[in-house]
Amino acid sequence: MEKYGNALRKITRKTPVPLAGLMLGLSSVGNMVPDLRWFFGFFAFSILSILIIKFIVDIKALKDEFTNPAIAGIACTMTMGTSVLSTYLAPYSMEAAIGMWGVAMIVHIGFMVYFTLNFILRFEISKCLPCYFVVYVGFAVNAFIAPVYGYVEFGQALFWFGLASLLLLLPPLLYRVVVIKGLPEALAPTVLIFAAPTNVCLNALLKAYPSPDPLMVWLLFGLASILYVWCLIQLPRILFIRKFLPAYSSLTFPLAISGIATTATYEFFKNMGNDMPLLQYLAGFQVMLAVVMVLYVLFRYVHHYLLKPLMSYNVREAFMNQ
Repeated sequence: MEKYGNALRKITRKTPVPLAGLMLGLSSVGNMVPDLRWFFGFFAFSILSILIIKFIVDIKALKDEFTNPAIAGIACTMTMGTSVLSTYLAPYSMEAAIGMWGVAMIVHIGFMVYFTLNFILRFEISKCLPCYFVVYVGFAVNAFIAPVYGYVEFGQALFWFGLASLLLLLPPLLYRVVVIKGLPEALAPTVLIFAAPTNVCLNALLKAYPSPDPLMVWLLFGLASILYVWCLIQLPRILFIRKFLPAYSSLTFPLAISGIATTATYEFFKNMGNDMPLLQYLAGFQVMLAVVMVLYVLFRYVHHYLLKPLMSYNVREAFMNQ
């Protein structure tokens, strides 16, 4: 039993917290591509299980890791992903789905309080990171999950919380990344997070309000599009980084929520009698790119943490048997 416990600790210590970002990306893409929902859901639930075990078994090491704002911030993708995955349970047990969703929100609020006390109240613009969006605006993903469970007004309140967080965080974080610069290479992929917050708010608006103001939809869509294009410009440079970075998980959800929000925007205007094919084509492109990037990052993780160690082990075995 002790050997089993030690082996489990070794596995969890090698499991990076940013893996939660991939879980969030997988669960989101699964909702975009219903025919392959089982595939993306399988990997997302598997990752969630591994992360839960890590949080139980490796709590002491996590306390040290959470002194790093990058880790503490990106950990919120675990609760975001859990909220999204709760919708996978809804067709089978609404009670279990709502329970899962509620626990995810409570844990996220706990992360938010911890992050605020340890990093926001000691705010230094030269040290702030894109993952700050995840902690606060990320909570607004629950705005488009709430209506699924019948909590429409709660979803509307979450939209305004997300929008307020976006407006407060966007100027200093853009200044940090564009003007101050100096983001460590290990965190280079987190620049793609800039594509997420406005799209989260846009999708929250469209899901939480039956008849949102078209002007507000256009304003959010315009800002989301500008940030999305800027992120795409950064993408080739990030992909050319040869070594594996756990932060590659940041390439998944931002692209996925962009496709989801643009699709929702197209459907909103189409239902108003304004069919815009260009918007439909853009949504199709974003969905396709999101699926490709999620599969790419999944492969990189599987290769780095599973296939590569196995291949190294087989090479050593072959050498020793000669």
